[in-house]
Parts: sequence; C-alpha cells; structure tokens
Amino acid sequence: MSKTDALYKEILRKKVVRFDDIVDLAGKTLEQSFDRSYISNVYVQNLLKSNRLERIRRGLYAAIPPTESSPIVDKFLIASKIRGNYYLGFHTALEYHGCDYSAHNEAYICVRPERRFTPFIFHNHTFRPVFTSDLETEIEEKEYRGHAIRVSGKERTFIECLDSVKYAGGWEEALKSLENLGGLDFKKIRDLLLQTDKQILVRKTGFVLELLKKGSVFYEHLHESTLDEIEEEVRGVPTYLIRNRAGPLNTCWRLYIPEGFEEKLRGV
Repeated sequence: MSKTDALYKEILRKKVVRFDDIVDLAGKTLEQSFDRSYISNVYVQNLLKSNRLERIRRGLYAAIPPTESSPIVDKFLIASKIRGNYYLGFHTALEYHGCDYSAHNEAYICVRPERRFTPFIFHNHTFRPVFTSDLETEIEEKEYRGHAIRVSGKERTFIECLDSVKYAGGWEEALKSLENLGGLDFKKIRDLLLQTDKQILVRKTGFVLELLKKGSVFYEHLHESTLDEIEEEVRGVPTYLIRNRAGPLNTCWRLYIPEGFEEKLRGV
C-alpha cells in the first residue's frame, strides 16, 4: 500500500477533516515528520486529483468513498469542523434532537462575532453563522460518528428557537418541531428564560408552553405553577407576537395573536 493510500484510508474513517487533522494523521500513519507544505502539495493534492478527497472550503475536506463519485454529505460533521469554539443551534439542534418537522438544507453554527465566517454552500447544503456571546450555558458535547460535536441542550434550543424564529424555519416549522421535543426540564426553561431578561421572550415562551401543553403528550407534565411563575414576570403594555401582525389580545401573556395562529399546529 502506498503512503497516499494509507493516508486516504485513515481520512476515509474520519469522513470530514481539517487540514490540521490530515497533518496529524500523516504523522501517525506514515510514522514520519512531514513539512505542512509538503503534505499539502503532495498528499492532499494527490488525493484531490484522484477524486478521493473534496475541498469543502479552505482547510476543510470531505473524503470520497471508493464506490462513490462525491462525498456523502453529513452536515453535522461539516458544521462541527468550521470553527473550534461553536455550537450547533436552532433548527440544526432540533434536527440533532430528532424532533424537526421537516428536513432543512441549512446548518446554523453559533459563534462569537469575531469568529464569523462567510456563509457557504457545499453540495446544496448551506452553512451559516449565527452570532452569540455565550458558548457555554447548556451546551452539550456529544459523540457523533466518532467525532465530538457541540450542540445546544433541549431547553436552550427551545428558548432560542422562540427568540429567533427565522432560524427555526419560521413559526409553523418551529411549533411543529417543538411539539415533538420530548424530555424537557421546564424548571430549567424557566431559569434560562429569566436569565435572558427579554420581556418579549418571556411572553412568547409562556404563550407557546401553554399552547403546547394543550395538545402535546410531551408537555402534559408541565405544571401550572411553572406557567404561573413565568406569567409573574410579564409586565408592560401589550405587544405583537409577530411584529405588525394584529389579532386578538391574549390578556394572560399580553400578546396580540394573529388570527388562525393556533391552526399552525393542526394536522401534526
């Protein structure tokens, strides 16, 4: 077996690798110390030209199986390799937790603003940054296909999807996905919610929790006392659930709810 073949075999096991990973694999597999430029110019270029490796973006590569003409795209793996300090959030987290109502070709990678990257497309999948200052609270490290990935926990995912519904696929997708998000700790949702100090988010969360409690088995164990504690935090004048979308006033949550909003959960 040639050195290139041996290196390819190890890259294939990883599926998605950074250039630094290739350097490490070259050192371990070939039992030699190579200059980084040499690895790039000889081994990486050879694998690219022989259609055994495809460049995703600068410094990031996907292995192409021997029986395929292109890589098998795993957006969780790719998304986890773009930045070192990150987490997968919003609809991508819903997908990871297995409750997404419909599949999306976008992946949301949450990073600090100074670690931004330009959104890019790889085989019809879009990888997009979402900015955050908190990369630690309720972020879980999971083993995924031999890799460690970071993803927002269920409770943080719930709150963030309501805070930025556009990253959860819009209201209908968000509600239908959250309806199937089982295993939630509602006390933890309350605690995380109060830490945000966002009045509109308090109202949205209380309203949606109450709505889901009526129709989802995953929310039946939500105690009224938890809803009461959230309601106690509601203050100020009424506002729109969806900006500039008028509708009847929900006096409990002080939200104007668009006509037919609850119909979004029908047929699930």
